[in-house]
Amino acid sequence: MEHSTEYSGSAFIVVGVDGSDNSERAFEVALGIAQQRELALRVVTAYTEPGYEYLPENTQGLAQENAQEVMDDIIATAKDVDVAISSAAVEGDAAGVIIRESKNAALVVVGKRGRSRFAGRFLGSVSASVASHAHCPSLVVPGRGKRKELPESDFAGPADQADTAIGVITSEGVATTADFRDSVVVAVDLDIQPVDLVLTAAQYAEERDLNLVLINAQPFSGSLWMPVSPVYQAEVPDLRKNVADRLARFAEQIEDQTTAPVQWRFYDASPSDILTEASNTASMIAMGTRGRGGFSGLLLGSVSQAVLNRSVCPVLVIPTHPQD
Repeated sequence: MEHSTEYSGSAFIVVGVDGSDNSERAFEVALGIAQQRELALRVVTAYTEPGYEYLPENTQGLAQENAQEVMDDIIATAKDVDVAISSAAVEGDAAGVIIRESKNAALVVVGKRGRSRFAGRFLGSVSASVASHAHCPSLVVPGRGKRKELPESDFAGPADQADTAIGVITSEGVATTADFRDSVVVAVDLDIQPVDLVLTAAQYAEERDLNLVLINAQPFSGSLWMPVSPVYQAEVPDLRKNVADRLARFAEQIEDQTTAPVQWRFYDASPSDILTEASNTASMIAMGTRGRGGFSGLLLGSVSQAVLNRSVCPVLVIPTHPQD
């Protein structure tokens, strides 16, 4: 393992650490990806020096020293791994520091939650900011919580491609619609046709020999407390089938560009509920930013925040832009 305090290359992964268990887990994941892709790893932490003039002189620089110590300890755990590792303890806001580091990175990895002993912030707020504003894909890694083997669900009935009345339509070969084991799940907004986003997620699926599952969810049936007119209710099955047909055509387009097995699933349900449930068994959830490439109206607001907060598997957030 090569270890230096600076790295001048452009092919590298950034991981934010703060001494918490969640950031240690993020470091492990980032290190594994760097090793798999033969990229360098840059370990970054942020600190804030006290701004009081009357502090003893011997306390000056202590925050930076503590931050560097945290990084040195975590890097030491990777001594037998053949990855070039650099580190930087940077004064400033944790989210801002990581976002700046993302400008030249291939990927940013952060823990889902944790407490920074130096910036005094919960990493949950940092991870949300990084996911919103990073210049490269960001991977938000949860802790080592226990995951369900297979969640019980209103959507877990047998899949039947011809039956649009049950609210779930899938590609062939899907036996249980709530089972996402061995899969990278991608939120797909069909009005955007997010090819680049899906192919980025497909790269992760290919590297890990996983399936690629494209999901679109729209609550056509509405909520139980809101009355729905009989005329609209009669049209719901056709609305579902129309979306499912578009999703199937998009999946065919993706199949020609990846070696990962591709499936698709449409749900007449809340997008955040479906993605959160998928995280119980999926290897990864992938979403776009600013309503591009995920679900309509996805602004890292209600849907994305719910998924980031409730997901029990890593969430890959991929920057997308209007021109996509």
